[in-house]
Amino acid sequence: MKIVRRLAPVTMFIAIICSGYSYGTDIPAAREWVFQMEKVWEIQQIGEDELLRPAEPRIADDGTLYFRDFDRNLSYIIDGNGKLVGTFAPQGGDEGKVSFYFNCFPAGDQVVICAPDKLHFFTRQGQFVKAIPNNPFVRFPLAFKNENEFWVAPGALGDAPEGKAVVTHVNLASGKETIVHEFALSAEEKKPSGGGVVVGLTPQMKMGFDRQSDRIYFGKNSDTVICRLAGHGGKVESFLFTGVRQAVSETDKRNHFAKFDIPEERMAPMIAALPDRMAYYNRIQVVDGLVYLFSAESLGHTQTGQVVNIYSPDGRHLYYGRIQVEEGWHISNPDNLQLAHGIVCAVQENDAGDKKIVKYRIALPRS
Repeated sequence: MKIVRRLAPVTMFIAIICSGYSYGTDIPAAREWVFQMEKVWEIQQIGEDELLRPAEPRIADDGTLYFRDFDRNLSYIIDGNGKLVGTFAPQGGDEGKVSFYFNCFPAGDQVVICAPDKLHFFTRQGQFVKAIPNNPFVRFPLAFKNENEFWVAPGALGDAPEGKAVVTHVNLASGKETIVHEFALSAEEKKPSGGGVVVGLTPQMKMGFDRQSDRIYFGKNSDTVICRLAGHGGKVESFLFTGVRQAVSETDKRNHFAKFDIPEERMAPMIAALPDRMAYYNRIQVVDGLVYLFSAESLGHTQTGQVVNIYSPDGRHLYYGRIQVEEGWHISNPDNLQLAHGIVCAVQENDAGDKKIVKYRIALPRS
């Protein structure tokens, strides 16, 4: 089966090198980290069908890979050896189908598909479990602790009500919702999204969940403050990093939107709503207790990798490095590269339009 995925409504991101929090002259500077990527397997087709537009790879704790085929409107499950387990979440209005795909989240023993109207829960093998009403524009999932607990925030900071962005912990089992933190917004962050979100350019809330410590790390990608909190209660602490926000032109924005065949009358207000500088990072992940900030390399150009800055749990900038895909191949979306414990999966394409998904073994620092 062909697998292809259309970049989630408009996504892209910035390349930065963060210099990290300053603790004093006795703290060593961040060092370059070499990831030593080694290919484990690659998929260029499933069965007799070539990949069409695969995207949104997501890796569960057991190494299972989920991704979306945006031409087929179908999600796929691949085991740790690169073999097809099954498909799930076709587009449609019936039970077990999704009206439109926004995002995917491993959630304990389940996997969740975020649609414009509901969160759809499936087993790891793709069997439908349940769907609950949800508006992702004001309650976009940031991370799932398990199938019952997760955190939400506005999908774009500019669409947050009353000029502040609220991070909320949701417990489906108890029905309780708890405000974790409220962020005041700058004038730039208050600007409405205009209906389009460009990952890494649009000001958004980002979060990483550390399953080892039950701690979350979260922040506005347009700011240099990373908050941390153990569980969903207690005192929110934070650390700072330094970085550079790369300028982006209207031409770059137009070239990016042009890939999605968006009519001019819709494109113009979305472009006007976007900042003129990229965000500091496009994703937070926590692996083996360390905090990873991912930065894409440009807007409107093909990427051959992503910059990664690695921090200790207390915010010390330990390492910086770059995850590089194979020569002659690139990733067209910053979400097309996902890291997990000791592995990274990347959806790649070349100038001829060929697609493949590659799993690499990767060397990571220890906490």
